[in-house]
Amino acid sequence: MKVASRAVAYVCLLSLFFVLTGFASPSENRKATWLWHTELIASEPNEILSFSKEQGVNLIYLQVDISKKPAYYQSFIRDAHRAGVDVHALSGSPKWALRENQGKILALTNWLLAYNQRVSDEEKFTGLHLDIEPYLLPEWKTDQESVIQQWMENVETYVDLARQDAGLEIGCDIPFWLDKYYLPEAPNMTLSQSLIAQHDQVAIMSYRDRAEGPNSISALVPQELGWADDLGKKIMLGVETKESNEGNFVSFYEEGAQQLNQELSKLPVLLADHPSFGGIAVHSYEHWKVLID
Repeated sequence: MKVASRAVAYVCLLSLFFVLTGFASPSENRKATWLWHTELIASEPNEILSFSKEQGVNLIYLQVDISKKPAYYQSFIRDAHRAGVDVHALSGSPKWALRENQGKILALTNWLLAYNQRVSDEEKFTGLHLDIEPYLLPEWKTDQESVIQQWMENVETYVDLARQDAGLEIGCDIPFWLDKYYLPEAPNMTLSQSLIAQHDQVAIMSYRDRAEGPNSISALVPQELGWADDLGKKIMLGVETKESNEGNFVSFYEEGAQQLNQELSKLPVLLADHPSFGGIAVHSYEHWKVLID
């Protein structure tokens, strides 16, 4: 299969490159948050940036509405950059994994490329971030192999297109357990490994409410960090602040903001041996703000 063979070749070539050159990505850690309600950048832009400064956020995954004109985003992104905050264009849907919806991904990516071409450097999105999550589809249970194949094809398509803008950092979200699934045509490569190889940055939804110990944030991701170390990629570790019905160990909703900060402060030390550790991503601005209030 084309997608699988390309992914395997990509992993092998990148691994060889980093071994031979000793190349390493920048070591500074980042702190990110998802911002899902696009209208908030119009109704409370100063509050968002003040919150970002207070919480040490220097990266926002901002859901975009491509029906909006560029002017809708320009002033917020300009002010964010002046405050030291990068903004990545965020979007996605479980259905975007299916071939029939590839056009929607391409529409988003083409919109982003066109937007960045017409605005000033300080008004540009510095990344593209996709949240697709096809395992939420009913087809994942009934025809999983086909869904995976279509998903990987769509990923390859948007990554190839987004690479036309050399300044874009390309990223996606994945759950920590995705390493239990393999490419149908490459049974030695997990979906996590393939996605890490193809993107610059991957945010792993390592949703747990403590940093270390069994069933903790750091315990969920050693394999993914190892792959990213070898490939020179960056991993952001995601934590949840929204109430969860999966158990009180998933989110910091029960523990509160102080405990969240205490646990997150441990991760750079715990993961110092992994050059791929890129920082923390807190889900999401909307719920994190409520947790603090």
